[in-house]
Amino acid sequence: MPASVAPRRARPGFASPLALAMLGCAATGGAPQLPPPVPDLVAANEALGDPYAGRFPLEEALAGLPAEGPLHARLVTDEGAIECVLDPRHAPLTVANFVGLARGLRPFREGDAWIKAPYYDGAVWHRTIEGQFVQGGQRGQGGPGYRLQDEISPGAKFDRAGLLAMANKGLADSAGAEFYITTAAMPDHTGHYTIFGACDDEFV
Repeated sequence: MPASVAPRRARPGFASPLALAMLGCAATGGAPQLPPPVPDLVAANEALGDPYAGRFPLEEALAGLPAEGPLHARLVTDEGAIECVLDPRHAPLTVANFVGLARGLRPFREGDAWIKAPYYDGAVWHRTIEGQFVQGGQRGQGGPGYRLQDEISPGAKFDRAGLLAMANKGLADSAGAEFYITTAAMPDHTGHYTIFGACDDEFV
């Protein structure tokens, strides 16, 4: 995973509006290898009406971004900007989902319709546990209308602050759009949540 600089202790009640801006794309020397699909998950997402069955392509998510340097995400809040480096090599499905939602390229369900819009614009950091993490990416009361496959790399550990990971419902393959940034090591999360980047931030 990319190196990170540990952020400060989380601010209790931090609920700043959130928007994302993608700053550049890594030239990784070939498309990252996707994990094999989980048939039951694909079928469930198809039944929900997701046109991508939970596997939005990385190429579509990154279309039009510069093909040089690492892939950065800037989480813009009214408290300041959080700079992150994403890891498409180890979590291509997750990065594609995150970037696609942020850029308004990945369809999500709103009401009875599947729409494209910048998913995270106006979202808030709705959950803060001091000394553990801050969580954001919630839009309304529901998720994006599909479930995301876990990408838990061998050796990936929640061993420091500043890790960017997908929130889930406590079950395998249950993430959607919500994410969190650790503010301390959280070894009990290792093997249960997908890490897809790292952040260097003085505001979290």
